[in-house]
Amino acid sequence: MTAVEAAVACVVCGAPCGAPIYRGEGSASVSSQAHMLAIPTIVHACAHCGHLQTKPLHDIAGYYNATYNNHLESDDADDLYEVKNGVPVYRQAHQAVVALEKLRLPQGAAVLDFGCAKATTLRNMIAVRPDLDAAAFDVSDAYRAHWDRFIRPENQASFTPPGAWTGRFDVVLSFFALEHVAEPRTFLAAARGLLKPGGTLYLIVPNIRHNIGDLIVVDHVNHFMPSSLRFAFTQAGFVDVRIDEEAHSAAYVIDATRSETAAQPVLDVGVESFIAEGRQFAAFWSGAGTAVRAFESEVARGRPSVIYGSGLYGAFIASQLRDHASLAYFLDQNPHQQAKRIFDRAVRAPAGIGAEIEVIYAALNPSRARAIIADVPWLHARARDIFFL
Repeated sequence: MTAVEAAVACVVCGAPCGAPIYRGEGSASVSSQAHMLAIPTIVHACAHCGHLQTKPLHDIAGYYNATYNNHLESDDADDLYEVKNGVPVYRQAHQAVVALEKLRLPQGAAVLDFGCAKATTLRNMIAVRPDLDAAAFDVSDAYRAHWDRFIRPENQASFTPPGAWTGRFDVVLSFFALEHVAEPRTFLAAARGLLKPGGTLYLIVPNIRHNIGDLIVVDHVNHFMPSSLRFAFTQAGFVDVRIDEEAHSAAYVIDATRSETAAQPVLDVGVESFIAEGRQFAAFWSGAGTAVRAFESEVARGRPSVIYGSGLYGAFIASQLRDHASLAYFLDQNPHQQAKRIFDRAVRAPAGIGAEIEVIYAALNPSRARAIIADVPWLHARARDIFFL
């Protein structure tokens, strides 16, 4: 172990983390937007609270202000959450339904979307509950044109929340933001300061236990376990911390109440098992690139191929292929992805797969990949070899 490795402190509890449990192969890593960044992915585990953390980007503030700009390609661009009875369900719509069901907001409640990007979930909530006093905050100015369509200018803020917002809100919402921040304690303290006494923080972050791909997302600093979530919220001054692992596929849904008295964080009895899980995830990804290349050389052998899935997993598989000449295109059910090019390849709807394609790389969450592929009839119109992570 080097002195630098020993000096890495857990961003949740402050305990030393020791040597990394995972180092990505090569010098390039996959971002949450499925872009390749020329930096290595290095992940540490905290034996004290169970937290897994990736080394933060060098200029993390500049990245989110100028580079990240999530789903700005169109007003309705969104991630595909699932296809239900042949109908696509998008992530932001699902989040809005779950939030309204869980929160049971009173009439006229003051609600802030904190770290909101386009604030599409909040927009969907307002469509059902126009009485809500809605506000938006992000660390970028790139989304104001979207906010202007449904949020009053005085209820918008970028970079720093205005002082007048202190203690103003009944609910602070946060959807897939906390995983990105280098200082989660600061983020949670800021959110708490914006809440009224007894107000609710409602937050969603990736659940690495249900989607191991989160470990290799280089701009996700935080890969939470239930133990580190509970520790972080309690330490930040919240009580009645509830963690739901079922309401949102591959995500934790957490709600907690602002407390007026300090509480000592209590460590989960399951910390050791969470750390063991983290090491299993690291071992999986340490061998994943080798598995892709072995399939490429032993089975694919230069035959016409496609990658099914144009997100994180698709970018990872493409980055591991030695020969891109036989890669014809990507397939994705999300129409918002079908206007893009990934690794200089078009993204097509699954129905557009050609008869000449002999090999499919399933670039999907391994826990769901086989079921998803089995449910796409166009892929099985002829015999094809399929690779699963």
